[in-house]
Amino acid sequence: MRMVWRGTISFGLVTIPVRLYVATESKNVPSHQIHMSDGGRVQYKRVCSVDGAEVPYEEIGRGYESATGELVVLSDVDLAMLPAKTSRSIEVVSFLPVAAVDPIFLDRSYYVEPEPQGAKAYRLLRDALRKQGRVAVAKVTLREREIVAVLRVHDDVLVLATMLWPDEVREPRFPFQASEGEWSTPSEELAMAEALIDSLSDQQLDPDRYRDVHRETLTALIDAKASGRTEIPDRAPGAPPLDLLNALRASIEAAKQRRSTGNGGRRRPAPSTTKPADVAKKSQKKPAAKVAEKPAESVRGASPPKKRG
Repeated sequence: MRMVWRGTISFGLVTIPVRLYVATESKNVPSHQIHMSDGGRVQYKRVCSVDGAEVPYEEIGRGYESATGELVVLSDVDLAMLPAKTSRSIEVVSFLPVAAVDPIFLDRSYYVEPEPQGAKAYRLLRDALRKQGRVAVAKVTLREREIVAVLRVHDDVLVLATMLWPDEVREPRFPFQASEGEWSTPSEELAMAEALIDSLSDQQLDPDRYRDVHRETLTALIDAKASGRTEIPDRAPGAPPLDLLNALRASIEAAKQRRSTGNGGRRRPAPSTTKPADVAKKSQKKPAAKVAEKPAESVRGASPPKKRG
């Protein structure tokens, strides 16, 4: 990971020197637009919409669209009038319960690493947030713009999650919401849905349970095509649709079946009921069994075998 920011976390009179690293990365399979007739890549050039000439990078400026749709050009002198935000501090404003921050407002996550001299204060803040189940709401300047973010605990590190501004989250408006007041939840279906939720509930998220099947299949298809093979993975046939109630019942039964199995679908072995005392008795009988298995001539006092004929 590459460090993208360096500064301090400050709350009250406490300052913790830290570094930020981008916490996520895209694993999408890259693709390119090509000319189908010869396989050449399609290139894009910066072309002026007025005279059609290609524009070099040094001649490109910034144009902003006004509320009326007009294009306004701002120079570096104009942009210098914006409020200067050069602070290198993650300034904590308040602390909130984790559930108080709607995930829809979270934008991008950064791992927060303490400088060596700030490790103790870093751990104290991390442990206090985890014990109280809270996040820290903070202001921080990234890419010359002040934004709001939250500091939260992830495993053994702090994560800075930048937040969207309230007007950047669209308000949902769908036709079904108009009749929400007339909706009455069916009691039987609700009970079945609650039972299904209970049967599929876990204490915490296990990311290893999930796979990017699309990316794995796409990669396999690309490798097959590159090596001259044309096999395409078969798609599982779709199941016939069920009505809601029957679908809930079938889902609950399937969830119970998954709960009762493990190790890739195999049933878990039943726990042993043998007591420690029984095991000790069995271990004491083993030497006697070995003596009984020895040939008769090796046992002291035994008569030699009689000769036939």
